[in-house]
Amino acid sequence: MAELDIRPFAGLLGAEVHGLDVASLDEATARQLQDALRDHLVIALPQLAPSLAELRDIGALFGELDTHPYLTPVDPEIPEVISLDSMYTVKADVWHTDATFKTDPPAIALLHMLDCPPHGGDTMFINAHAVYDSLSPALKAFLGTLTCLHDDGGQGDKKAEHPVVRAHPVTGRPSLFVHKQFSRRIPQLSRPESQMLLTFLFSWQEQIQFSCRWRWSPGDVVLWDERNTLHAMVNDTEGRRELRRATVLGDVPVAHSPDQQAEDFGLPKTASSGFYGIGSYEF
Repeated sequence: MAELDIRPFAGLLGAEVHGLDVASLDEATARQLQDALRDHLVIALPQLAPSLAELRDIGALFGELDTHPYLTPVDPEIPEVISLDSMYTVKADVWHTDATFKTDPPAIALLHMLDCPPHGGDTMFINAHAVYDSLSPALKAFLGTLTCLHDDGGQGDKKAEHPVVRAHPVTGRPSLFVHKQFSRRIPQLSRPESQMLLTFLFSWQEQIQFSCRWRWSPGDVVLWDERNTLHAMVNDTEGRRELRRATVLGDVPVAHSPDQQAEDFGLPKTASSGFYGIGSYEF
């Protein structure tokens, strides 16, 4: 088994992964990719240029793949992979986590860039664990008592209610789980209170120190954990961006409990931060 070459490209999240042989995907390779995604939340495979089937197979290393509720697949024989073309689809230039209007939002997403301008149109990501960790203990405790209503903005009739502070289903780490695109209202508060708190949280989480930025080249593949990140396109180009996307089925978000112990998740707890330490697991 060849060891993958993993190179972080930002301080709080994001790493490049080199040396992946798509023709030789196996359990050991899957473990390395899973560990890299767990550690860095966002991983990029520069200029990998997979076929539709290969993109599907990379995604399947992380779990069962989903189909999109509104977009059609590129190839009916591979329904798990859809097309995102800036000529025909809306640019996702608002910070968001995908499809949180579903009861079980996606776990992991993969994008393969087919064609893009020579500059501009980058994608940025936010570490929602780090956002939560930056808050005061009193605010953390208050947010832990709240839920938020999410909807699809009138595209259909999909709605869900999720905890404001979500526990990662594998590591147990808490993260802030609200965002501008689909998070509408905190039902435990009055409407003015809800609007004021959400406005603050949206502004707080979008600070640049919580983020990383990926500059695309044709052939690049980027994977991210939807459960503990936000993402947005930098809408600074008029050029065409054509991508392929696959999505791993998610789980029902569960509220973080301050009483949770690291051993509940099979992980050692770090002495300093209270975050859960690194251990082997599968998505």
